[in-house]
Amino acid sequence: MLWSSRRVASTERSNQRQTYRQSIELPIAVSVDGLPAPVYATLVNISETGCRVRSLILIDRNRAVEFQLRRQALAPLLLRGKVMSRATPSGGGGYEYGISFNGMPQSERDALSQEILELQRREAAARAQQRNAEVKPATAPGTQRRRSVRTLFSFPVRYRFGKTSSPAEANDISTGGLRLMCREDVPLGVDVEIRFRLPNVVLDIFPPSEERTEITPFGPRKIRLPDNRRPFAEMLLRGRVISRFAPQRGREVYGVQFTDIDGYHREEIARFTHAVQLQKLRNE
Repeated sequence: MLWSSRRVASTERSNQRQTYRQSIELPIAVSVDGLPAPVYATLVNISETGCRVRSLILIDRNRAVEFQLRRQALAPLLLRGKVMSRATPSGGGGYEYGISFNGMPQSERDALSQEILELQRREAAARAQQRNAEVKPATAPGTQRRRSVRTLFSFPVRYRFGKTSSPAEANDISTGGLRLMCREDVPLGVDVEIRFRLPNVVLDIFPPSEERTEITPFGPRKIRLPDNRRPFAEMLLRGRVISRFAPQRGREVYGVQFTDIDGYHREEIARFTHAVQLQKLRNE
């Protein structure tokens, strides 16, 4: 099992891209080979291998370009590439360009990958905060008072406390914690590290990613809806053993509460639990 924190590549069902593209609306200044001044444009989406930009200025194909990607609290990334395609958006002015990055050292590619992951985390955290502000759950007398929805779905994990890591099984997962089944005694109150990948088999319940047109103050604009079918990346979460249950099938069973989960991982677990619930409703 790989213990790298680098995000794995995913495939978009609609266009078979080999790397995940993060939607973004960011103004940039693009230096174009052969032009005396920068071209002002909007960065529409970005991946480890390329991006799409929108501009009112006509740029020829195969032109070398470069621009800076601004980052929070870090120096900007200088990205270089070549214009590989040009299209005219339906219902809007200007042009959209597909740019392929080239000659990027591995260190810069890793830095770009981390920035894309950070963009996803911030976007996920913002959506989660918005949902929390809009939804006011009501708890009827006698009903379960958990603050997050749990899903009974078993999958393999590795857990670590102390110096060794061991294989185990987890289920009853939510954004707040999970139930851990293992073959050794784990003291209550101990901190554990859990590494796992949520099962992708449930994701086909979601519709394929698609584009739709929204009316904005600047005219119609096509946006891509989030791809809920994208494969799950490996997660590394820390938690604390807070409860112990009756053994099952010769294994010890513990309740683990997550202690450092961020907005991105919360949304990924919520995406998983939502898919499981949809499958259950479909099969009823």
